[in-house]
Amino acid sequence: MIKRNKITLAFISVIVFVVCLIAGVFFKPIFILAAVALAFYLYIDKRYLRCPHCGTFENLERLFYAKTHVYHCRHCGERIEIE
Repeated sequence: MIKRNKITLAFISVIVFVVCLIAGVFFKPIFILAAVALAFYLYIDKRYLRCPHCGTFENLERLFYAKTHVYHCRHCGERIEIE
């Protein structure tokens, strides 16, 4: 079972990454914040955003969709439940 707050944290970290990446073009030290946001997303993705049945990578967009709809793993076909 994947927790709803982990999906939200991953989504927020992607938004922070994109904003910091764009702002980093104008002010170079902000690239450090973009790297931290990317590292945080990769940690959440590797640790929490996997299929609970087979451990296969699941796309953040698909998991965001699964928060309100029924969704099955692309690899094993089991239903992914969002808590």
